[in-house]
Amino acid sequence: MASTPEHPSDNKAWRLSPPQTLHGFRRKTKSSFLPTPPSQPAFTPWDNSSKHFNFSIWYYKLPRNITTTVWTANKHDSPLSTNASLVITATRELRLTDSSSRSNLWPGAPNATNNSTRLVLNEDGNLVYDKWESFHFPTDTFLPNQSINGTELVSQNGKFRFLNSSVLSFNYPDNYWTSDKVFEQLNSDGSVNQGNGVSIISADYGVARMRRLTLDNDGNLRVYSHDESLGQWFIAWQALQESCRAHGICGPNAICLTDSSNSMSCVCPPGFRRSSTSADACERKRKLTSNTKFLQLDYVNFTGGSNQTNLKVRNLTDCRANCLDRPNCLGFMFKYDGQGYCVLQLDRLLYGYWSPGTEVAMFLRVDSSETDETNFTGMSRVLDTTCPVRVTLPFPPRESNTTTRNIAIICTLFAAELIAGILFFWAFLKKYIKYRDMAQTLGLEFLPAGGPKRFTYAELKAATDDFSDAIGKGGFRNFEAQDSSVDSEEWYFPRWAFDKVFKEMRVEDILDRQIKHCYDDRVHFDMVDRMVKTALWCLQDRADMRPSMGKVAKMLEGSVEITEPKKPTIFFLED
Repeated sequence: MASTPEHPSDNKAWRLSPPQTLHGFRRKTKSSFLPTPPSQPAFTPWDNSSKHFNFSIWYYKLPRNITTTVWTANKHDSPLSTNASLVITATRELRLTDSSSRSNLWPGAPNATNNSTRLVLNEDGNLVYDKWESFHFPTDTFLPNQSINGTELVSQNGKFRFLNSSVLSFNYPDNYWTSDKVFEQLNSDGSVNQGNGVSIISADYGVARMRRLTLDNDGNLRVYSHDESLGQWFIAWQALQESCRAHGICGPNAICLTDSSNSMSCVCPPGFRRSSTSADACERKRKLTSNTKFLQLDYVNFTGGSNQTNLKVRNLTDCRANCLDRPNCLGFMFKYDGQGYCVLQLDRLLYGYWSPGTEVAMFLRVDSSETDETNFTGMSRVLDTTCPVRVTLPFPPRESNTTTRNIAIICTLFAAELIAGILFFWAFLKKYIKYRDMAQTLGLEFLPAGGPKRFTYAELKAATDDFSDAIGKGGFRNFEAQDSSVDSEEWYFPRWAFDKVFKEMRVEDILDRQIKHCYDDRVHFDMVDRMVKTALWCLQDRADMRPSMGKVAKMLEGSVEITEPKKPTIFFLED
């Protein structure tokens, strides 16, 4: 049977010896009994010995002999011995039995309706016997394309459960994580379908890889992807970003800590020591008497469920007084946010963890004779002061005689910078006043946005006393008396052209008389009309009204409509 995807229904028992294996069609998954720690999971050992077994399905041919079990028949029952067997009986019942118990250990105890029914391992990892499917009885893992549909996951250690496709629970009904949307299915591309069309996207979404959604022994629900180049599984998504937020990681009175590699450890708070009965729990060094005090543990939170009392107080003093009034109060949690957050811890301290994200300070009640000091300080990091160390600090250096000199240098530099700043400001102010007065004299403050002011002949003649007094030398040319302009508007082309086009509507009059006969076609006059209108738009005083070069090209081509332009300031010579 080592090369087939089926176990025939011939009433022949499938035993641990000799080893037999059930392959998937493409040999990616296997299922069987194996008497020794396997390189690929099958009828796998319960522990490191070869005397206890599970009947399992696992990923096949992973590099580096990685053992990745995805389903187990007798997950949380007693382990199987070497006499265990799997058989399809004459009554078509699929039975998993052990010598210690003749009861059927196979989940659901399926019966087939057809004599030819076989036990088949599909390529997707689903073990099928008639209408029975292993996908309907998951253990701690969901595989791609497996319908979640409210089925339950249980971690290998049996402490944690994934319920109702949305809740993580420790020793139900102690819930510590809830999803807003139910989980529906893990897809092969790395996404997880949720209700109402919502999806969770894993870190390697879209890459073709082997994947699984597993509830681990630390209570965290994770999507794993297998990287063939590295030959290992890596976390592509997880429900809890801080693993210590899962309940039950540490025992009573202990605090869960994580390091930079997300490895967890359980430590005891000040005034406590490791429990003699549990490695993950702590016990008091000194019992509480009538005289007690509080030790502040920054960023420590105990989420112990029903043994908490939430209060709304005015300040820290009121919260402390409420705890002191109750003999069974073991401490209280307080937030320095002005909202009056106060939670009393009564009778027991459970599910403690340290995290800067809590924004909570835990005030732990200890006996007044307790000599331990808090080892959770600073509200930013954990300081381990379990083993005090005597630190000798060097004496501060003697004050140097150069102090006076340094002060004098600093004052001199500051005074020089101040004087230089005053001189620069005075020079700027003097030049500014000069140009301001000049602008007021020449009326430059009334200049249009398009450029310098244009003066008419009459204005220049009056300002220079009939061109007899020089009022300055311009940047372009000197002003001299000349013959008066001709008595015609044609001496100034832009204004004349504007009037011809927009007042008289005679575009053809602005053409050169020598070439006018070449443009008797109306199309050419339309082109001239576009050119003149485009030019007038480009002469607008406001920059935001002028078209861009791209739009100018389109206006000249006639691909865009040209609206009538306003008369630019350049034409208002008499204004």
